[in-house]
Amino acid sequence: MSLHVVILAGGSGTRFWPLSREQAPKQMLNVFGKDSLLVCALDRAEQLVGTGGSIHVVVGQDLLDELRNHILSHEKWGSAPINYIVEPAARNTAPALALAAATVEDIDPRGTIIMLPSDHLTEDGSRWIATMETAIDTATDGSLVTIGLEPTGPETGYGYIESEYAGGFEALPVKRFVEKPDHDTALSYLKEGGYYWNSGMLVARADAIMTELESAHANHPEAVAAQGNRDIVNVCRMLADSNNTNTSARQQFTLLSKEPFDKAVLELSSKVKVVPTSIRWSDVGSLLALEALQEPNKCGTRVIGQGIDIASTNTTNYSSHRLVATLGLADTIVVDTEDATLVAAKDRAQDVRMVVEELQRRGAPEIRQTQTSMRPWGSWTMLTRGIGYQVKEIEVQPGQSLSLQKHQQRSEHWIVIEGLAEVEIGGTTQVVASGQSVFIPVGVLHRLANVGDTMLRVVEVAAGAYLGEDDIERFEDWYKRQD
Repeated sequence: MSLHVVILAGGSGTRFWPLSREQAPKQMLNVFGKDSLLVCALDRAEQLVGTGGSIHVVVGQDLLDELRNHILSHEKWGSAPINYIVEPAARNTAPALALAAATVEDIDPRGTIIMLPSDHLTEDGSRWIATMETAIDTATDGSLVTIGLEPTGPETGYGYIESEYAGGFEALPVKRFVEKPDHDTALSYLKEGGYYWNSGMLVARADAIMTELESAHANHPEAVAAQGNRDIVNVCRMLADSNNTNTSARQQFTLLSKEPFDKAVLELSSKVKVVPTSIRWSDVGSLLALEALQEPNKCGTRVIGQGIDIASTNTTNYSSHRLVATLGLADTIVVDTEDATLVAAKDRAQDVRMVVEELQRRGAPEIRQTQTSMRPWGSWTMLTRGIGYQVKEIEVQPGQSLSLQKHQQRSEHWIVIEGLAEVEIGGTTQVVASGQSVFIPVGVLHRLANVGDTMLRVVEVAAGAYLGEDDIERFEDWYKRQD
């Protein structure tokens, strides 16, 4: 039985703004450790598939380049074989998982899928492996196997899975899925037993996922969430058959109903089981998850990063780049980044998406991208921008190179601050040392490489009518990027 780990990485992370952005969502943040949540998910995937399985990452077309750059920038995963399954549009987890299942089914008809979210904190190691091995064994008969976390408290932010009976850590038949309960209801679940937090992880054969999508609609025609399942199956199989090139199918995908897989299938299927486990886990569902980074002081307040606090209670002050002072606040969360700051009542942490929606309405650039963007060769950081110009700091790792490229709408001036650069402009190559600079006119082929032993730091001043990242035409690229 071949294993295919599918990592769903298309989420936008709106409840984690301003730390997350459209082009740098929650799964790409390394707030909770040295690696991002996505890289940690890839590490867990590797533990499961070893050398004989495959890893697939499902991502939307708009996020593909940034996410792939993020993965390529990681030393371990920069050269690892990963299959990117590209959604033509974001349509929630039912179409996303169906597209992954159709892709796996096309190349491996009896393949088993292990679906992992990309933006959760999950314990790995022996308990994790044992839990997933139980789920993999259970899925061989066509079951859809969920992972249920033993609740450690009356959590109201998670959905619950009720099993038909409690006890043990073998796979149990599922009785029902329960939406996020109020506190008293969640407390009753703990007392009664047999209820588990819904982790969002799933193990199932690829063909079983597709079969149950169709069966859910056939067996429950009254279920609104399942009414588009047949279209989902048909469109995703057309896309998989054409290697995602069928123009008509891509257009049809954008019209599929936005349904979560839980509602479209799991809540309707009779073949769902749950494997209970006590592994440590969090879905990092809101900015309140930052509280896990530090123990509170005697007033319940946490100061994480560059801030200071005086006389606040039950407050979190998170600052990644500059000094933020809080004074006399209560039940508040403050999150400061290079270009945006959020101050919110803690009991409104789940509503941060409302701020994002308003910023989207205003066309604010602060919802699109963070100031720093990872690249396979290093990173760039936006220092300032204005009408017709922008200034970036570019860092290039030793031995790495940007692509041979040109811009049609901007010129660039590179000033080497530290290190030794090799610069190609219009077919002529020169070495540029610290304190020296070069100019690249509009429309001229150019490339920047680090030929020194230390980090190359360059200040780039770009000027032009349009300065977007999509004004790049690549001709040669070590990392095989097409645009």
